[in-house]
Amino acid sequence: MYEKSFDEILNDILTDFQNTFPGVDVSQGSLARMKAAAYASALWGLYRYMQWVRLQIFPDTADAESLDHHGWVRGVPRTAGESDAAYLARLLDVIRRPPAGGNAHDYEMWARAIDGVAQAYAIPLAQGGESVDVIVVADQQVTGSDIPGPELLAQVAAYIETVRPVGARFVRVLPPTVIMQDVTLTGVGAARAAAVAEEIRAYLAAFIPGAPLYIPQLTALAVATGALNPVVTTPSGPVLPAAGEVIRPGVIDVT
Repeated sequence: MYEKSFDEILNDILTDFQNTFPGVDVSQGSLARMKAAAYASALWGLYRYMQWVRLQIFPDTADAESLDHHGWVRGVPRTAGESDAAYLARLLDVIRRPPAGGNAHDYEMWARAIDGVAQAYAIPLAQGGESVDVIVVADQQVTGSDIPGPELLAQVAAYIETVRPVGARFVRVLPPTVIMQDVTLTGVGAARAAAVAEEIRAYLAAFIPGAPLYIPQLTALAVATGALNPVVTTPSGPVLPAAGEVIRPGVIDVT
């Protein structure tokens, strides 16, 4: 990358003038210096434009308009309300793992192409041979809940139907089954209780389908928030959801 400043370019041009025309006056206000300044300004602008063009060549450094074009070329349109960072992540996922004839990742990618879908998780052979279940998590900022409604599920199913392989005869698009998990935690103290409870709620609200919950996770979270001697009494042991189940916060009691 060209990183010379305007002054560095100007000095280079003045040096070229002096080498070409020995004895030329390059002092402030001289004709040679004024010409050199004009050349340096134009050259600096060209190099800056070349730098900008170089950034647009690659999706991870492109601005929003060029990023949209990268997505259009690859058939990955931006969904409604999608941030540049989220769109780039989805586009890079397609570039790094292009469609592969209907594997599990393909179904997840197809589901995420629909407005309002935050994440999707494919479960191959969920109903036996030639079957796929797709568990959809909605975008709360778009739908108001991370549990998708019937309309969103229908949109995802309709789109997958147009792109899936012929051999996948049984495809279900489903919301996750929610496990409302209560947490009772003592030994925190009044000064930290509210903060620890809020951290636990946020932590559980971000679980993906099938992700397990272990008691040490809750203890470590409380300690990181300032609790000195936290003791978890609920749950009494690990919570192990099935592939289509997702943990969400229930009653969080921290004292």
